[in-house]
Amino acid sequence: MVSSLSLYDQRDMRTAVKGRLETLAKLHLGRAWQEQAGPGYRYFLVFQDKDISMTGAYPMSEFLKILAEL
Repeated sequence: MVSSLSLYDQRDMRTAVKGRLETLAKLHLGRAWQEQAGPGYRYFLVFQDKDISMTGAYPMSEFLKILAEL
C-alpha cells in the first residue's frame, strides 16, 4: 500500500532533489575546470558538516586527510 505524502513532505523531497542536482552540477563544472586548469590543479567539493555520499564530494574531515597526503 502506497501512502500519500503531505504537502510538507513533498516540498522537502523537491528541496532535496534540487539540492542534489545543484551538487551534481557543481561537481561537473569543477571537474571541467580541473581538466582545463592542467595537471597542477585539483578540484574538491567539500562539505563542512555532512557526508552526502557522492563520488567527488567530501566531508571536511576526509578532505583534511587528503590534503595532508598531498
